[in-house]
Amino acid sequence: MGTWDTSLKGNDTFLDIYQNFFDLYNQGQEPADISAQIKNDFADYFTDHEDKYNSLFGLALAQWETKSLDPNVLNQVKEIIASGQDLELWKELGGNDKDLKKRKVVLDKFLLQISTDREKPKRRIKAKFDFELKEIVHAVSPDNKKEFKIHEEFENKKYIHTSGLMGFFSGGGSGVLYFKEQGKFINAKWLDSQTLEVTHDKDMVFTKQENSSYFCGDDVKVIYKTADM
Repeated sequence: MGTWDTSLKGNDTFLDIYQNFFDLYNQGQEPADISAQIKNDFADYFTDHEDKYNSLFGLALAQWETKSLDPNVLNQVKEIIASGQDLELWKELGGNDKDLKKRKVVLDKFLLQISTDREKPKRRIKAKFDFELKEIVHAVSPDNKKEFKIHEEFENKKYIHTSGLMGFFSGGGSGVLYFKEQGKFINAKWLDSQTLEVTHDKDMVFTKQENSSYFCGDDVKVIYKTADM
């Protein structure tokens, strides 16, 4: 039964269903489609002897909060609570009399809650967008007119790709290279003010690999060299 807690949200099976429902809901999907996907993705939960009741409770609360409570789901919840099936399971798994009394109060309040229509559906929460750059290379040209930077880029802490950008202090800049392998070795150095040498792992797969960068008459040649590892 996962986490031992008499509250509905104190159980990790319940939370798996409930939180996955709202992950999809907050992405803009329709509740009926989400319910179908949840039942399919977590089919084992809904048939498992120890998890099936908490799975159904999680789905029922999520549906109720989005004003999409399926009458069949409501009836199943009523039957489970009225018959004491969930309490019997708790007893079977070692719940004591104190736990069972607390659980019964929780279930009775839950049934009363979802038996009354919610006035408005829960608002969708727009996903937070957090963009982060981790600089791994920064090389300034000998003439102090240009700089080349390589960053690992992250969205909400998830790695996206690595980018190499040429910047001109007089203004402007351009993307020179991209690849999607986090942690790969790559470095860069200026051979002179118009030549940049990029050293990288020999098995690097670039999605963008420019051989030059140009701005307002300042033309930089880019040379690629595999590292001697």
